[in-house]
Amino acid sequence: MMKIKFNIVIVLIIIVFGVVSCGKKQESNVISRNFEGEIWGRFDYLEADFNVVKAPMTADLVMDIDISEVFPNVYQYHDADDGLFAIALTINAPDGGRRSREYKFRLKDSDGNFKSEKIDGYYHYELPLINDMSFSEIGVYKFKVENKYPKEPLYGIKSLNINCLQIKRF
Repeated sequence: MMKIKFNIVIVLIIIVFGVVSCGKKQESNVISRNFEGEIWGRFDYLEADFNVVKAPMTADLVMDIDISEVFPNVYQYHDADDGLFAIALTINAPDGGRRSREYKFRLKDSDGNFKSEKIDGYYHYELPLINDMSFSEIGVYKFKVENKYPKEPLYGIKSLNINCLQIKRF
């Protein structure tokens, strides 16, 4: 009788662990950059390797950025873009496949106000890049981020991080 109760408890623990574990996301930093003087030059590419050791894997790619009041530029005539933030993300797979896309985000509303709360002097944004991206091959994926802001350089950007939120499935 005691052994049956013990087995039931073990089975329940395993079930609870399995339910809690399914669908969780594990974060891996792909690119991390702090910009000296809060300036990102137009041709200052951000590049990194992301090693996938277990495939297939599904993940969400999210970009975190912190910007200051002078974003997008210290010059008044440049601010006509209403806080437009534009990048190009290219991912080269180990098998030679390539994925590239341009992204445009409006970080200010139509009145010119930032769409984020100011914390410690900076506005923080978490911007979705790719949901449910499939990493089908084991190996090194090469990431490259380009500043597509047309008026060089981009001022007021403190940091940029791209995180891979791996969706764990059991």
